[in-house]
Amino acid sequence: MSEVDLSVLKPRVETFVSDLIDKSSLDLKVVVSDEDPEAIAVTFQGLDLPLLLGHNAELLDALQYVTRRAFATEVAVGLQIDFDAGGYRDSRRQELELMAQKAAERVRQTKVPFVFDPMNAQDRRIIHTILVDVDGIRTESEGDGQLRRVKVLPGY
Repeated sequence: MSEVDLSVLKPRVETFVSDLIDKSSLDLKVVVSDEDPEAIAVTFQGLDLPLLLGHNAELLDALQYVTRRAFATEVAVGLQIDFDAGGYRDSRRQELELMAQKAAERVRQTKVPFVFDPMNAQDRRIIHTILVDVDGIRTESEGDGQLRRVKVLPGY
């Protein structure tokens, strides 16, 4: 990453996200940290966490997307802006890891492709990454937009 000063950017991101939350009337507190030199982590606390995490964290993902778009110049040079609440991202990663392993095993045994339900780009990336070095299978994405999904296929 180059040309991004986190000491300047962190308060700008914090102000932007705090303003979004204030305007939404959600009962959430925004906590922004920059412990990773190439990332800003935004976490939330408060009574409205269930709203933020409902429907596979659609609102959390939407807020992250809007923030990344607002800071597109910085994101383009490598800055990560990651949102989380209540440990959701770690739990989701573990869930996806189990799903990916089960799908890979099934495809290896049956030689029949397995197609996941549609998922966002972040979840698809996790599935691809988990399965990239698994012998006997390969992955690809198919579909468009919100209907994009991961397909696990027998390796050749």
